[in-house]
Amino acid sequence: MKKLILTGGILTTAYLFFARPQMLKWGTRLGESQRRLPGDDIIPEVNFRATRAIDIDAPPAVVWPWLAQMGRDRTGWYALDALLNKGIPSATYIRSDLPPPQVGMKTDAGYEIFRLEPGRLLIFAGFAMPLGPGMLCDRTLTYLLERHKGGERTRLLARTRSYAYGLAGLVYTRLVVEGVEFWKVYRQLSNLRALAEAAPGAAMGSVDGRSA
Repeated sequence: MKKLILTGGILTTAYLFFARPQMLKWGTRLGESQRRLPGDDIIPEVNFRATRAIDIDAPPAVVWPWLAQMGRDRTGWYALDALLNKGIPSATYIRSDLPPPQVGMKTDAGYEIFRLEPGRLLIFAGFAMPLGPGMLCDRTLTYLLERHKGGERTRLLARTRSYAYGLAGLVYTRLVVEGVEFWKVYRQLSNLRALAEAAPGAAMGSVDGRSA
């Protein structure tokens, strides 16, 4: 029993002081995770915040269409489809049947488009969202595209900010939500990079997935 308790203590310490800080700022450069980003004012007080980033070998104009259709009409979130998209695989093509995103549009998973600047910024927000049995939270998802290398490359920053109501919600966030959220964003950014880099000409796809 003592060995089990000691092992648990070591693993908990390693997670809290080594793994967790890296999970909360995966992919960021010095100072990026502390930057003030658009959307930080939507929920003034939060008890969870994470900033992740990735470089994409494609200009923002190529990356944006993939971002703009995310989470809309079962296009998917490019990650955890079984959990976030009712098991429907995320789209691997640019859908021509979706209208351009607009502020106020309802999206999947309980979010709405709260702010946007076409080609640069997309912010999702959800308020009093179910977090777990009897638990609620407010949450914003910010995606910011920045031009790099003379506009030929994109720096994509993704920030999650949330406020979980009550002690039960906060504990649930720490024990369950953080790990799931990290894996979702990690896969999401990786898949967005792969999709954008595979379509450097920003070729539009048809609804059935064939090239236009």
